[in-house]
Amino acid sequence: MSQCNFRKTLLVGLAALFAACSPAEQEGGSNVEVVAEVESLEGSRWQLAQLTVLGGHVFEPDDPSKYDLYFRSGDRLTGSSDCNDIQGSWFQEADTLRFEPFRVTRALCAPGSLHNNLTLYMMNVSGYKLEGERLVLTTPTEEVAIEYKAVQQP
Repeated sequence: MSQCNFRKTLLVGLAALFAACSPAEQEGGSNVEVVAEVESLEGSRWQLAQLTVLGGHVFEPDDPSKYDLYFRSGDRLTGSSDCNDIQGSWFQEADTLRFEPFRVTRALCAPGSLHNNLTLYMMNVSGYKLEGERLVLTTPTEEVAIEYKAVQQP
């Protein structure tokens, strides 16, 4: 196929694709865009409920209060991961959530701590879901989920 014929075929195909995807062609012909309102995490507090890691292994903290997150105003993030402190910034948009920077102190916690696994995955958080009183953080690794439960504000 010559380069000229290839371009014509490509242009005709793209034109057909765009016409098929046109909102005006959809039932009702409305061009109204639906925008879902995102519930801000600002001011919310959470305690770790469970951590699901590669292989489907699920870990629950012995004391959830040792693993908490606080989404402060000004996009500041604070919290704890067992015997360590968490600090950083959080960015939320639609179903996207990320922590940049994500800083954690490096104290050596007692055996059985979830700290190492938790912070390893927290650095890669890329999304979230709010499911009632639960906040599920997700990473690009599909098997990984970090589930927090809401803490009632005093």
